[in-house]
Amino acid sequence: MEDYIDVLLEALSGQRLSFLGHEYFIRQEQESLACQALSRTFTEEQKTLFLAYEDAHNACASLSEDAYARQAFLLAKEIYR
Repeated sequence: MEDYIDVLLEALSGQRLSFLGHEYFIRQEQESLACQALSRTFTEEQKTLFLAYEDAHNACASLSEDAYARQAFLLAKEIYR
């Protein structure tokens, strides 16, 4: 049986885009353009290193977001007991 918080997190993740505002998508586009401009200046070795960095960074950020959401659920559980 899955942890109920994991089930809730998965459901929230599936609906995440519908809760993000216009500002998020503007910032995401700015980030993408900046990353594209930066990557055009990389050598092949630097591109490989940057892709490895991005993978590690994204994995770390995902774990951090999940932990933050889990803490919010546990706090809500305590408050509404």
